[in-house]
Amino acid sequence: MTKLIAITGGTGQQGGGVANILLKTPGWKVRIITRNAEGDKAKALVAQGAEVVSANLDDEASLVKAFEGANAIFGVTNFWEHLFTGKSQSESGEVEATQAMNLARAAAKTPTLEHYIWSTLPNAKKLSKGKTLCAHLDYKAEVDDRIRAELPELAKKTTFLFFGYYPSNMVFFPMLKPFELPGSYGKYAQIVPTPPSARIPVAGDMTVTPGIWVRQILANPSLTHTKYANVAPETLSFGEMLDMWSEVTGRQGVYLQVSPQDYEKAWGVGGAELADQLVFGEQVADWNEGVQAVGMSELGIKEEEVPGLKATIEGLKAM
Repeated sequence: MTKLIAITGGTGQQGGGVANILLKTPGWKVRIITRNAEGDKAKALVAQGAEVVSANLDDEASLVKAFEGANAIFGVTNFWEHLFTGKSQSESGEVEATQAMNLARAAAKTPTLEHYIWSTLPNAKKLSKGKTLCAHLDYKAEVDDRIRAELPELAKKTTFLFFGYYPSNMVFFPMLKPFELPGSYGKYAQIVPTPPSARIPVAGDMTVTPGIWVRQILANPSLTHTKYANVAPETLSFGEMLDMWSEVTGRQGVYLQVSPQDYEKAWGVGGAELADQLVFGEQVADWNEGVQAVGMSELGIKEEEVPGLKATIEGLKAM
C-alpha cells in the first residue's frame, strides 16, 4: 500500500533533501507544505511528482488541513528567517517554538499518522551545564520536552532528528564562506569564532542525506520511535574542513580565529548567534550526550550512499 509523507520546508535544504529521496522511494507519495505553492521551487517539485499544498506555520488550522491523510510528517522550522528579518535572538526563538508547537499539535490531530519526524537540535544550556546559551538550539530543544509533556501520544510516534554542520555553508553562507584576501597573493581567509581544532558533526550533502535518514527512520519505526538520530556521516574539525576546501578548490585557505565579540561586531546579531553555537561546540562535541540515539549503522545507512564534506564541496566546486 502506498503511503503519504507530508514535508514542511520542502522548498528549503532540509525538507528539499527529504523530498528528493522520498520521491524516488517505492511505496511513498510526497506532499510538500509551503506558504507559496505557486513559487518556482514548488512548481519544480510538482514536475517531479510531488503534490504541493499551501499552509502557514503560524496557522495551526491550515496545517491540520494540509496534513490530512498523511502517514508520516517531517516537521522543520526556520529560526534564521526570523533573526534576519530584525527580531532579537530570544524573539526569534520564541516565534520558532510557537511554530514548532503548531506543527506538533497539528500532527497530533492527524488520525492516519504513524511517524512524526521533528528536526531539532541539542540543548546547549543543558549540555553545557549553563555555561553557554544558544537560542536556535535551546528553544528548539525545549520543544522536544514539550512534545513529550503535552502530546504524549505524538511523542510515542516521534523521532527527533539532529542535523550537523552543512558543508554548503562554505559555498553559500557569507559568515563561513572563505573569501580572497586583498594583497595576499591569492590566499582565501575563513574567519571563525572557534579554534581550528574544534570538532562538529557534519551533515554531508544536504540534497540527499536528510532523505536517506528519513527513509531509513520510516523503514525502522520500532527502532526509532521516541529516539534521536543525527544526520552526520562524519565528525570533523574546522581546520580539517578548510584543508578539504583548499584541496578541492585549489585555493590556499587561511584559518583566522577571532573572538565571539569581534565576530558579533562584524556580523551583528547573526554573528552573535552563530558564535554562541560554536562556543557550545567547543564544550560539547557529542550531540547525542544524554539522549537515546540511533546510529547510522543501526539504521542500515551505507557510507557510500551519504557524501561527506569533501564530496559535497566537489559537487559544488563550480559555485
